[in-house]
Amino acid sequence: MTLPDELRQTFLFERLNDEQLEELAAAGTEVSAAENEILFREGEPADFLWMLLDGELELSRHIHGQKLKLMTTDRKGIYAGGFRAYGEGLGAAYRATIRATKKSRLFRLSASELARLLWAWFPTGKHLLDGLFQTVEWIDSTVRERESLVALGTMAAGLAHELNNPAAAAVRACDDLRSTLGIMQQGLRELAERGLSPDQLETIFALQTSVTAVERDNRSFDPLDVSDREDEIMDWLRVRGLDDAWKLAPSLVNAGLDIAWLDSVEQNLGPNALSPGLRWISCGLTASSLLEQLDGATRRISGLVHAVKEYTYMDRAPVQEIDLHEGLDNTLIILGHKVKQGVHVVREFDRSLPHIEAYGSELNQVWLNLLDNAIDAAGGSGRVRIHTARADDTVVVEISDNGPGVPEDVRRRIFEPFFT
Repeated sequence: MTLPDELRQTFLFERLNDEQLEELAAAGTEVSAAENEILFREGEPADFLWMLLDGELELSRHIHGQKLKLMTTDRKGIYAGGFRAYGEGLGAAYRATIRATKKSRLFRLSASELARLLWAWFPTGKHLLDGLFQTVEWIDSTVRERESLVALGTMAAGLAHELNNPAAAAVRACDDLRSTLGIMQQGLRELAERGLSPDQLETIFALQTSVTAVERDNRSFDPLDVSDREDEIMDWLRVRGLDDAWKLAPSLVNAGLDIAWLDSVEQNLGPNALSPGLRWISCGLTASSLLEQLDGATRRISGLVHAVKEYTYMDRAPVQEIDLHEGLDNTLIILGHKVKQGVHVVREFDRSLPHIEAYGSELNQVWLNLLDNAIDAAGGSGRVRIHTARADDTVVVEISDNGPGVPEDVRRRIFEPFFT
């Protein structure tokens, strides 16, 4: 039996005329497959249309990481593939793996030839198939883009939340610093009007320098202790005629100063220089504290921007050697607004792991989704564990949480397209 005669016996080509069957047979190829030979694998470009002429085929697909046998058939004329005749998108790939379970014969036709014959014989049908394929591709692409935009929006909202706090703190510090500098200008005028001696001025400036340096290393006090210290210092200042004692006391206490220090200052400066001297020192302490706040806020903003840049691998090649731990840490910074709600993150990192070659930005999106889900599952007060280790010649990253787990009815469907 000739190849055109065999093709006529198939349900797909039975209505073609003799001339079309001859052209079809000439455009394709009859191929043989040995037992257990794999014709193509799922995910590979569907460059050919395959049709069984004789033998037996097995269709299988990997679902949930396991191989699932879909069917075994010896039906003559069954066909698969050729999707690239209708488009070049992600859908133009084989949807399953086909293996010959027996020695088989097949008719193979390239997708380009299939497209040419469809245009020549069935132009309307070709338009319909192209439209259907493109519509499915468009829907699939739109859903993926929508999911990506939702994830991006969530990340952007979290980042905006993280940036808002240090940005607001920096704005407040700038406003307060501007006000403090105005007060310091008034203090300079008061120092000049009092007619202080060069020794008194030098003493005041030396005291300001010394207490400002001490403030940077100041330990934190108990709130009740701070309140008691402020009351003591305010009483001391009021006795000596400083009506704005309530303004001066907090900065002096925050610098770790006490009554003994004030007594020594009074002895060194004298009553004439005490009031302007303490005001000047207090303003210097306030300005130094505000600068530290401004420095901390801007460093926090810079750190967040750096984390985002590292997270997205901006200005870097798509494939590169990356540090897994750096990517995980940067992802946690991006999700900082959710972690702060009470989730305890446990890092069990094997720092001896080598760098790996990977798509850094795409891999960080994997960490983002896994960690975001784990944090949600932890319920705002649970624990999320990140474990990295070496297993032979591979690197293993495990992300787990102590939440309730994925319900069984959902677990069976989590890898289905469009299922959330």
